[in-house]
Amino acid sequence: MFFCDFCNMKKIIGVFCVAILCAFQVKAQCNELFISEYVEGSRNNKALEIYNPTNSAINLSNYRVTRWQNGSAAWTAQMSDVLSGSIQPKDVMVLVIDRRDTTQKGQDTPVVLPLRLKADLFLSKDYNTSYSMSFNGDDAMSIDKFNDATGKWVPVDIFGKIGERPSPAWSDKPPYTGTGTWYSIDKTLIRKDSVMSGVAKNPLEFNPKMEWVLNPRDMFDSLGFHRCLCTQGPSVSVKAPAISQVAVYPNPAITTATVFLPFEMEALVCLNAAGQLVKVKFNHVGMDDMSQYSLDVAHLPAGVYTLEFIAQNGAKASAKLIK
Repeated sequence: MFFCDFCNMKKIIGVFCVAILCAFQVKAQCNELFISEYVEGSRNNKALEIYNPTNSAINLSNYRVTRWQNGSAAWTAQMSDVLSGSIQPKDVMVLVIDRRDTTQKGQDTPVVLPLRLKADLFLSKDYNTSYSMSFNGDDAMSIDKFNDATGKWVPVDIFGKIGERPSPAWSDKPPYTGTGTWYSIDKTLIRKDSVMSGVAKNPLEFNPKMEWVLNPRDMFDSLGFHRCLCTQGPSVSVKAPAISQVAVYPNPAITTATVFLPFEMEALVCLNAAGQLVKVKFNHVGMDDMSQYSLDVAHLPAGVYTLEFIAQNGAKASAKLIK
């Protein structure tokens, strides 16, 4: 009996130690900003989403985004932008290239409206001073932090491999520089939820399949929130509730549709497949565990629409509607 009790005690202590070790690893990993989404879309539809996995707000004045153009390993001021603002705990900031002038053409073609609406910070407005967000699939990107003790900038997360230029993009088969499926060009990449820290040292090789989930070009729905194992901490983002929280029915809809939201809606943005803004009226018809709204869609032509629901405090959620 004593021997069995001793064995059971050893098992309990072992489980307890494993739990403590896992908790320590999560805490150690979830302690610095990292890139949670990468958008290299058509023309100038380019964006980076930065995630704060910590339990404290982070001031961005000591951070910058850097583009390592065409395999260069030499930093230049024109390829880097210091950030501004702050990111709340378990929240994100969406960086979008500043091409908002809808009268421009060619290399200055504007970012489409659905992506512009997702932006928290626009960068690289003037070619003469900044090219940081003009990445096109063969450029490594990094988020750097200023070290007060050394007076130097150091990377906290690297996308790609600095000093390497794939042709035309990083891919999922060795040597990961163009063989197999292309990941870093004409795609939206979302960091896997198992990733809890950035790549602080330049990798020997960059296999995007290890940490990134591949999505089609010009997919912007997932920008604005990030799912990560770090959210097991005490606070989570309220900036943009998960899409899974939103239900729309019937879908397809003919004249009206009903939507359930985890907040009271202040505004509704409806975009057609071309990214054009379409007006849709809504009425608050009830509230139980979730707010219920009726949408008037009778006037909409047949097609697929993106709905973005915005609360008074800035919280957002989105869903697709088929007419």
